[in-house]
Amino acid sequence: MRVFVRGLEFTGLHGVYEEERREGRLFQVDLEAVVSEEGSSTSDELSETLDYRRLAEIVTEVAHGPSRFLVEKLAGEILDRTLGGYPEVEEATVEIRKHAPDVVGEPKWVGVRLTRGREREG
Repeated sequence: MRVFVRGLEFTGLHGVYEEERREGRLFQVDLEAVVSEEGSSTSDELSETLDYRRLAEIVTEVAHGPSRFLVEKLAGEILDRTLGGYPEVEEATVEIRKHAPDVVGEPKWVGVRLTRGREREG
């Protein structure tokens, strides 16, 4: 089963260039976590699943944390917190889009998508 938050928006002071860090840029984040379906689809109990509010909180905490030069670093921190804080998460994917009006061709978004899974013993 996949639990997700899509299109979470914030203005962040992240970027390599001084004006990005001073003025801020609009970001959008999608975070998706793969969790076991055991119980949650039949029990109707929040305690049997990963609450998507927790995913939104992770994104928000990292977004409003220390300024970072690279969106890759933001993505890594989001995944570290997701996998580190929730053992039921088997794999997680984050996509970070940044509004980049100063990029040639004026793309609506630039960004990264990163996926990490839990190390398996055996």
